[in-house]
Amino acid sequence: MFEQKAQEILKYLKSNIRYGNYIPRPFFLEFTGSPSAGKSTTITELDKFLRREGFRVLPPQEGAEQVRHIERDTPLYNIATCDYARKILIDESHGHKYDVVIFDRGIFDGYCWMEYWQEKNKLTVQDKEIYQKFFLSEFWVNNIDAAYFMVCDPKIAIEREQRIALTKKLGETTNPKNVEILVNRYKKAYDVLSPTHKQLRLLDTTKMEEKKMVEMIAEQVLNVLQEKAKSGR
Repeated sequence: MFEQKAQEILKYLKSNIRYGNYIPRPFFLEFTGSPSAGKSTTITELDKFLRREGFRVLPPQEGAEQVRHIERDTPLYNIATCDYARKILIDESHGHKYDVVIFDRGIFDGYCWMEYWQEKNKLTVQDKEIYQKFFLSEFWVNNIDAAYFMVCDPKIAIEREQRIALTKKLGETTNPKNVEILVNRYKKAYDVLSPTHKQLRLLDTTKMEEKKMVEMIAEQVLNVLQEKAKSGR
């Protein structure tokens, strides 16, 4: 079932119209959310599946791995990580090297982090809204075909985090109190944005097995891309 849908989408991407008057842009996916909710697992499996089906896939390195020269105690850090993803989104939407680009955090993640910095009194409400409006500009955000806010119960998230950890020490972001704050922030952002950004999905993975989680997301993503391929959008 997955393979058939994937091949229908690939047929659209690799058809002759790519060399005529209309060349379709790549499809863009974004995954973000609270720690240990299954984001990395999902990205890895989607990337592997699509590549084995013949797609050219780009999973850009997460902004946090690219932006190491800016301290994490300032809004500039998350502005920079979001801008890193935004630039890739702009560049690749006008290029044709890839069929699918899968972001590990991106535009919508940047939106959510501005809430955090305003709560920390490091951004005014006005500045927060300015950055959020910028991140959600239709020039780039409309190119994101599907975006997932993945969340998980804090207790389960910590258990997952420590399953194979070499230490039981908790990190700054991976502790129950902070995970709960992050979960609530992504849920709030989803409630605010989903009426106008139909590509958004909220997924609570607390009670989900990894295989079922990946299969469900894969089916949803393929359905979205299949519809866009059929309509030529």
